Amino acid sequence: MDSQADARTDSTPSSVFDSAELEAHQSALRGYFARRVRQAQDVDDYVQDVYLRALSAAPDRGVDNWRAFLLRVANNLLIDRFRRNTARHQDAHDGLEEVAELVDDGAATPERTLMFRQELACLEAALRDVDPLARHAFLLVRVDGLSHREVAGRLGLEVKTVSRQIERVLAHLARTMVEPSR
Repeated sequence: MDSQADARTDSTPSSVFDSAELEAHQSALRGYFARRVRQAQDVDDYVQDVYLRALSAAPDRGVDNWRAFLLRVANNLLIDRFRRNTARHQDAHDGLEEVAELVDDGAATPERTLMFRQELACLEAALRDVDPLARHAFLLVRVDGLSHREVAGRLGLEVKTVSRQIERVLAHLARTMVEPSR
């Protein structure tokens, strides 16, 4: 019985890798992927994925030509990745490195907090220098979100007067806030 099993294994193709066989085909796979993959750092990952797929599929059947088998697995791997990336619209996404510069997480750092407090103090000081009626009209429009017509009705002024008062406050803020050194 043992002699029959030995004879059967000798006549069937090998389906098990040995380390020498892996190394012999690794350079062919690396070259295959180097020509087809955009980023060179991904080549080793693709080669590893080919070996994982080959090891999981190869024991089910005999393999006569490991090189051809591995290149077929490599080709199928590229096709699968292309389909997956197309379905996920991978090309439409930005890498995290590119997006990280654009994202403002809104985290309150000590520097930001200090900067905002200084700006608020400057704004308060600049608004103190403005006529009280103009300041009130400005705050009703810019903070409370009322229209010029609503503010005019509340304060008993003409709409044009409210507009002029707000323009004066904005001009004063522009002079004092934007150009503090002058």
